[in-house]
Amino acid sequence: MNILYVCTGNTCRSPMAEGITRALAKEQGLEVNAISAGLFAAYGAKPTEQAVIAIQSIADISGHESRPLTMDFVNKADLIIGMTKDHKSVLLRQFPFEEYKIKTLAEWGRGSGDVVDPFGSDQVVYNQCAEQIYNFVKAGLASSKE
Repeated sequence: MNILYVCTGNTCRSPMAEGITRALAKEQGLEVNAISAGLFAAYGAKPTEQAVIAIQSIADISGHESRPLTMDFVNKADLIIGMTKDHKSVLLRQFPFEEYKIKTLAEWGRGSGDVVDPFGSDQVVYNQCAEQIYNFVKAGLASSKE
């Protein structure tokens, strides 16, 4: 399964989701490829230091470089996951023909609400965000095995 995570700038939430997914999939012996992109991202920005620290015990995302969402990423994805309902809405407007594979992280992870953008916040907020992402990804991967 190829999972594409989408957020705004591709420096916080979606790289954390990508790293967490890779780690959990490897741990569970699942064939899952994860990548991430941003709706309004530029090429080459590093993840925030707080995002790297928030998931350092799970995955190393320090080498990640931001990238904008491309049609190639969309075409290769089996599942396109936005961090918020707004991300999902933008994705549905841009790619209505891919509606069947677009969800929010909460929908996929059997939860509700949005993954709040931690950008500009302190480490506590990033850690809470990482925990929320971890729980949704874990539940999403479990549901994918069913």
